Amino acid sequence: MHAPKSSLCTLCRGYKKLCKREVCPILEKKRIRESITPLMKKDIFGASPSAFFVGDWNYPNVLVGPLVPPVHEGTDIFDLPESWHGKELDEIIRFRSLLVRSKEFLKVTDAKNPNGYLEKSQEIVMSKKPIDVELTLKKAPHFSLEFSQFSPPTGPSGFVEAFKITENPKVPRTIDKISSDDIKASKGISILYDKDIEVSHISKLLSAGLLGEEKKRKLVPTRWSITATDDTLSKSHLKKVKTYPEINKFQVYYDEDVGNRFVVILLPSMWSYEFLECWLPGSLFLDTALSPSVISDYEPFQGRKQYASLTAGAYYAARFSVTEHLFEKRRQAQALVFMEVYPTYHTPIGVWRVREITRTALEKKPEYFDTEEEALKRASKLLTAPFEKYREKSKLLSFKHKQKTLFDWI
Repeated sequence: MHAPKSSLCTLCRGYKKLCKREVCPILEKKRIRESITPLMKKDIFGASPSAFFVGDWNYPNVLVGPLVPPVHEGTDIFDLPESWHGKELDEIIRFRSLLVRSKEFLKVTDAKNPNGYLEKSQEIVMSKKPIDVELTLKKAPHFSLEFSQFSPPTGPSGFVEAFKITENPKVPRTIDKISSDDIKASKGISILYDKDIEVSHISKLLSAGLLGEEKKRKLVPTRWSITATDDTLSKSHLKKVKTYPEINKFQVYYDEDVGNRFVVILLPSMWSYEFLECWLPGSLFLDTALSPSVISDYEPFQGRKQYASLTAGAYYAARFSVTEHLFEKRRQAQALVFMEVYPTYHTPIGVWRVREITRTALEKKPEYFDTEEEALKRASKLLTAPFEKYREKSKLLSFKHKQKTLFDWI
């Protein structure tokens, strides 16, 4: 877990809360370690929730393997971000810490002709429900938690000595068919989504090399597959969204979870999009800053040609949720998504939170406004950082609209 500077920790010792966080990352890690260490053995028998991880270190020779918990009950939620909204951050970290990451070095091109270890791993990924697995590691794993801004946390890891599936996987017919079809990965992703396969499950299928033209199939690092899935689906939505009529009122949506607050503004206009990310003082990676830090990426109607390098996977995760909403409503709009991160978000748990919190916000009934001034004023009240901070970094908020900037009302 990310901790403040050691000098501050030495003075605090976990109880003075000098870093202004409600939970001490160091003490929380200690509590988690004490609870799961007795379960960490060389031989693990548990129900894997279709969990699979591909690393990006040493690409194209990468560490690959299913995630197997040493428990059988209630594991379906361990790798299903769509069910995590409303859960406490520490609860998510705890059940993710139980997922033991088995690993073996494979070439990404091994997905063209999978056999043995990879083939059995793919069976786990394809299953809709948790599947019993017997796993023997070369040695008992030591406690560890690996965190990423892109993918959910993973627990202890170890190299595989033996690996066995002890029951038949329950594979949805759609997944079985698409994984056998010789079609482009983008088409397969869209078909699976249309058949109500969860986005997180689709990204795992892509990561495991189960999608795409047979001669071109590869293992895809988990962090890449998550963003690729969000990007592919939002582009698919936009092909239709850009042909729909514009919304006729200004709309403001809002939701908050795991120390992240999201405000979405939809404005009557042709499609364009901007994601603005703000980390507040005392939050993760911004321990000693005295003022909020804002970054942004955007795209016009024509889209963008380069990767959104500043906001990275969060940009694509939020864009997916916005385009999904507009596609379902058969409308298009200009979209502004604001994300504020607070000190309570003490540990990175992946961009799934961006997708799901934005999704939840857009499922609520919006507040409607007749003018952009009213909508922006409402958004400024929902956000903690001074709205001027967003103005300084935003492209869309500074564009001319009806002979004035969007900030003339301030």
